[in-house]
Amino acid sequence: MVLEAQLQQAMLLKKVVDAMKDLCKDVNFDCSEKGLQVQSMDSSHVALVSLLLRESAFSEFKCDRPTSLGMNVDSLGKILKMCGQNDSLKLRWQNDADVVSFQCESGEDDRIADFELKLMQIESEHMEIPEQQYKVVAKLPSAEFQKICRDLKEFGETMQVKASKEGITFSVQGDMGAGNVMLKPREAEKPEEKVTLTVHEPVSATFALRYLVNFAKAAPLCGTVELGLGPDAPLLVRYNLENVDNGHMQ
Repeated sequence: MVLEAQLQQAMLLKKVVDAMKDLCKDVNFDCSEKGLQVQSMDSSHVALVSLLLRESAFSEFKCDRPTSLGMNVDSLGKILKMCGQNDSLKLRWQNDADVVSFQCESGEDDRIADFELKLMQIESEHMEIPEQQYKVVAKLPSAEFQKICRDLKEFGETMQVKASKEGITFSVQGDMGAGNVMLKPREAEKPEEKVTLTVHEPVSATFALRYLVNFAKAAPLCGTVELGLGPDAPLLVRYNLENVDNGHMQ
């Protein structure tokens, strides 16, 4: 076996795939001893999905040599749909095999499901994502971000995001009217209920809402979402995979 990996919670990978599937059709999972990575543009080259699933997120992880496994995201989603809430998942790939095998095992070890997925040859160029120094970094509850994007999508197609020390405002103007939601910084006992803003200078930027709605679908990955804003920079939307040690999706 070149690659053998076990996730205690198959749900983690399922949530990752659900968050990707509306943006990417086919992706390469780049495997190395550090874990699994994905970098993929959507078909219109507007959004870049970048995933890092660290080796430490797995209960067992062995990768003998760096390799790239091309998979269809929808098909992978169908396999992971078969996994129950508490199932563990084993991934295996043998040298030069044209399939990758998945094994879901229920928490009680009384149900084991095996699947094979045909691998694909996918052209992909690895993009160096420059380290951005964002003028504003906002952290807010991911469920709240998802609700704002969904609610405002009813008003128009683009959303303006304005951030200053006072708070972060999401605004939409459309044919039927306009909507604004402002979140002010707030303290909370639970980290996933806090709203924090780090503002080096106020920023106002406008983005396509249908992408933001797709990005917000990753909410089940983490209770908090981090937004990075700059005057002429792409928007960063980052979710830790439950915790920062497992890696992140952005």
